[in-house]
Amino acid sequence: MTGLQELRTRRLILRPIAMADAEAMIELGGKDFEVARWMTSFAWPYEEGSAEAFLKTVVGKDPLKTEAVFAITLGGVFIGIAAVEAPGDLDNLADHPTLGYWIGRAFQGHGYASEAVEAVIEWAFAAHGTEALAARAYEENFRSRGLLRKLGFKPYSMTERFSRALDRKVSNVVVRLARADFEARKAAA
Repeated sequence: MTGLQELRTRRLILRPIAMADAEAMIELGGKDFEVARWMTSFAWPYEEGSAEAFLKTVVGKDPLKTEAVFAITLGGVFIGIAAVEAPGDLDNLADHPTLGYWIGRAFQGHGYASEAVEAVIEWAFAAHGTEALAARAYEENFRSRGLLRKLGFKPYSMTERFSRALDRKVSNVVVRLARADFEARKAAA
């Protein structure tokens, strides 16, 4: 499988990320410390060309071998990213695809992240044929950890990652979502 299909939720369209999304990524994430501070890969201050460099690594590549990156859009407006990295990102769950996401600050608090992430989880289980997904969030990122918990992820371990925006190592909670748990939660809803 090469390429991604569009995903639709009640309010959002998640489409394959494109080179044209660089400017929106920069404005919503790269230039807003309150978004960048929670991402290990974002430098602070923003480094010119980093969005384009990232996009070159994923646009047009096999999403099952690199990273499946979806632009989250609301009424055609880019509001964030949801992605699934191919297995291998986490040492202690090396055989699990890893979920990641961020939403621009102006769009936080409206349930868009939950809606988008749930659609991407469903896609990831089908596309990767995996029995479980992993994710990680900074230990002090209570909002992200709460979202993952709400979607059925369970604590698995702790790890440390270097945060470029904070210029230090940060503790991360590694969580795991079993396909059976995800399907049971959806069936109960």
